[in-house]
Amino acid sequence: MKNFDSRTYSINDFLEWNDKKQLQLSPKFQRKSVWTDDAKSYLMDTIIRGKPIPKFFIRQTLNVETRQSVREVVDGQQRLRTIISFLNDGFFINKKHNEKYGGYYFSQLNNIDPEIQSQILNYDLAVDLLVNLPDKEILDIFSRLNSYAVVLNEQEKIHANHFSEFKMIVDKIAHKFNEFWTENKLLTNQKILRMEDTTLVADLVIAIIEGIQSKKQIKSFYSKYEKNFDYDVNKIEEEFDNTISLIKKIFSEGLKNTEFKRIHLFYTLFTSFYHTLFKLKDFQVVSPEMKEGKYERIKLKLIDLNKIFELKTITQLPPEEIQFLNDSRRATTDTTVRIRRTEFIVNLINSI
Repeated sequence: MKNFDSRTYSINDFLEWNDKKQLQLSPKFQRKSVWTDDAKSYLMDTIIRGKPIPKFFIRQTLNVETRQSVREVVDGQQRLRTIISFLNDGFFINKKHNEKYGGYYFSQLNNIDPEIQSQILNYDLAVDLLVNLPDKEILDIFSRLNSYAVVLNEQEKIHANHFSEFKMIVDKIAHKFNEFWTENKLLTNQKILRMEDTTLVADLVIAIIEGIQSKKQIKSFYSKYEKNFDYDVNKIEEEFDNTISLIKKIFSEGLKNTEFKRIHLFYTLFTSFYHTLFKLKDFQVVSPEMKEGKYERIKLKLIDLNKIFELKTITQLPPEEIQFLNDSRRATTDTTVRIRRTEFIVNLINSI
């Protein structure tokens, strides 16, 4: 027999219940975590943009003496505390999360947009209502929910704990090129759902900012940029877009039939093409000119690399091709090997 009821309530409903002391924001069933200011800002930015947030679990009981329903938040209390605090001018959204509404308290938002306060108050929250259930039943529900939870991968853990401008520009670029990832067989939809597109873009954006780095350093750069990210996100996005545009122009038929559809080699292709356009930081190889008249020859030369991957013996190849092939077959993502692979591709373009 079903012992919960799925409903939606507006933010204003929760505000009224809280004012009437009919809402218990109890951490009884949850860890007593404390959200950072950035986490609070990011949640309210999500709401103000009209995007969905996870559902809440609420136990509803009837107080016989007062004849009033009491709602105890058993999952989502930090989110509700954040929402109520924002509505009471407890904090404002950071400008890095929302340029338009950032820096203004809730009571000031009508000065920016006369409709926005009403839109926030009318925002619907999805709720599973647990009516008159005892503690042991609620604990059993959460035990079952956790049994089916997917273990978070590294990027999903990073995403849950960071709210910087770096994270936001990485997310924006990753989503923008969703079709590019799938059409070129770089990533499947399933891998994108597990945020592997975000991992790839973060890796490439780090290369744009810092030069070629080890993939293992992604997490440390997220932490570094959380504290301070003094870079022009519009410039980063424009350079990323232009590099992808160049890849599309040269590989007009896409990458799906080339070795460059493999993530570690796509990284090499991207950094090589980026270097021809904007120059990589701390990369010593001369940047070649990518004239449009050379596009077809560059494409043929790069596609021709497919042949060396099919060879059973490679002793007849030039030393630099053997090195590139060995570096590529191992799919290594440390800094030294990545630099060698990019040097090979840039030198190949220079030879045309």
